[in-house]
Amino acid sequence: MTAFLIQVSGRSIEEHAAAAYVEGARGPRFCDEPLRHGEYFNASPFWKREGFGRYEAWQTISPGDEGLLYCTSSVDEHGACLSHLLTVDEVDRDSHDGARLKFSTVRELVPKVPYSDIQTEIEEGKLSDQMRYCGQEGFNITLIAQSDLDEILTLTGPEETNNTSTDPHPDESLREIAEDHFGDS
Repeated sequence: MTAFLIQVSGRSIEEHAAAAYVEGARGPRFCDEPLRHGEYFNASPFWKREGFGRYEAWQTISPGDEGLLYCTSSVDEHGACLSHLLTVDEVDRDSHDGARLKFSTVRELVPKVPYSDIQTEIEEGKLSDQMRYCGQEGFNITLIAQSDLDEILTLTGPEETNNTSTDPHPDESLREIAEDHFGDS
């Protein structure tokens, strides 16, 4: 299985993209493609460029692979953080139209991982140098180590596993306050 990282901004596609990109994008903002439409698009010839490992990522990613979505600070609802886990359903690579990932799931990470925490994790050796691409101008997609994905999923573990109490009261301290105020029931 391959792990990948995608970065999106909250900027308007029509105002900030080449005409070829605007034709194939669903927007209206770059972040809306994965967040609202469950896909990610790079127009031709941009998806074939080498910078940041983009072309290698497009050649390697296949259905079933998982990736992380980093939203830049211009994404109002998820600014400057790793915000979602993406699972690839389909990969379309077309020399004329561009390359498109369609996701079977787009799951919000709880809690999100802010830029500052990503940098700390890199400095501590818990995340690879590829994760430094988060927030870089011009970056949009690359492969990352599976250990990066695993580390982020550890940091953002499912809420269900954090609450293992079998007590019917959601918070023991609230029950105690209620009993003190209203008496034992």
